[in-house]
Amino acid sequence: MKYIHNLVFKSIDVSVLAIFRIFFGMFMCYQMIYYYEIDYTFQFIYGPEVLFPYQGLEFLRPFSLGLLKTIHAGLLISTILITLGFLYRYAMIFFFFGFSYFSFIDKTLYNNHIYLIALIAFVMLFISADKKYSLRVKFSKKPLSKLVPAWQQHILIFLIAIVYFFGGISKLSPNWMDSNLVGYTIDQAQSSMLTNIFPKETLIMLIKYGGLIFDLSIAFILLVKKTRWLGVLLVVIFSYTNNSILFDDIGIFPFFMICATILFFNGKKVGNYVDSIIGSKATENTKEVSETAVKRPKYKTLTLICLFIFVTFHIVFPLRHHFLTTNPEWTSIAQRFSWRMKMQSRNVTQFSMSLVDRATSQRYDLDGTTFVTRNQFMHMPEDPYTFVQLAKYISKKLYIERGLVNPIIKANLMVEFNGMPAQLMLDPRIDLTKVNESQFAKTPWIPEFKGYE
Repeated sequence: MKYIHNLVFKSIDVSVLAIFRIFFGMFMCYQMIYYYEIDYTFQFIYGPEVLFPYQGLEFLRPFSLGLLKTIHAGLLISTILITLGFLYRYAMIFFFFGFSYFSFIDKTLYNNHIYLIALIAFVMLFISADKKYSLRVKFSKKPLSKLVPAWQQHILIFLIAIVYFFGGISKLSPNWMDSNLVGYTIDQAQSSMLTNIFPKETLIMLIKYGGLIFDLSIAFILLVKKTRWLGVLLVVIFSYTNNSILFDDIGIFPFFMICATILFFNGKKVGNYVDSIIGSKATENTKEVSETAVKRPKYKTLTLICLFIFVTFHIVFPLRHHFLTTNPEWTSIAQRFSWRMKMQSRNVTQFSMSLVDRATSQRYDLDGTTFVTRNQFMHMPEDPYTFVQLAKYISKKLYIERGLVNPIIKANLMVEFNGMPAQLMLDPRIDLTKVNESQFAKTPWIPEFKGYE
């Protein structure tokens, strides 16, 4: 019990959390500016004819374009305030809810990195990361203690660690170990630097097993003081390889994860080092307080319960696919919110939709791509359920516009999955408007994956 008490409530220096707050705010500020560059509010929220909501989040609907742009502006301002440590708690509340709304209004926008940012933003609502290197310190009428409960740093370490560890767990599946996914990724890489150094087969083995070992071990390497700097070096190499050589769609994530390694370091030592560089004026309104002089944490039992629920959920939830499906990448069931990163590639080789009027039995061809944006259709093959949602949307639209009642809508979709020959992803005989969207229901409308033979 003493170990758990120290792990949660022992007083630690806030310096690392304050620096991480600055990193987080700066990266999110960059992200919001990037959203302006791509006109995110119109292109991905207001502009699409149809959105694909998550089960349970159907209530999320696009606001007016003007309100969406106002929220976007508020998000940008909140990231600046977070970075500066001014009105930090209010800014973080606005950022968490606004960013989550922007990110989870449509399934085709899902990204593991975005999910991590949302989780970190949620956790930071409860963290006193503005007690140093902030405008709050500068304008505070009385000196602020530089000490915080240890759980505030440890919970962020936990979030960073599970990204890697469950990423490694997912790589133990046939979709990584037995497929041609790595070879396909190398063929599609934005740089040929690695292939110029290593034969392709050697490179496949290095990435396949090196990625697996790295993901499973890096958190533990960073946690051990003697190997911590080695871990930082490995994170830098891993992140550089992913961002500059293999992938061109992971944005700020590699740089963010490099900066996040600061969470694994001792706050007092980091604070002393930074203070020696920037001088005493930046921290003149903070005070040293002995651990024995710190007030006893309030709501200790409630804090322990909440932390236990949070940690347990995020350990168990990514493993739910074991009870729901045999192949989460193929069916998309339990694939999201599970840290199964870069575990699939799909190339659509054939797609068509058809409609049958029940009253006349007349058949019509449908061009399903006319109802969705280019980005949506690019991500729809990752989730067969989006085609069910599209079929139901078309059915409803035709009833409203043409009075067509309860048409039969089918789809013929062939994909190359993880470098394997093309096969059906949807059963072309099934009326998609009658499919049960619950991920707990049986899925006879999704053909069995043929495997890696």
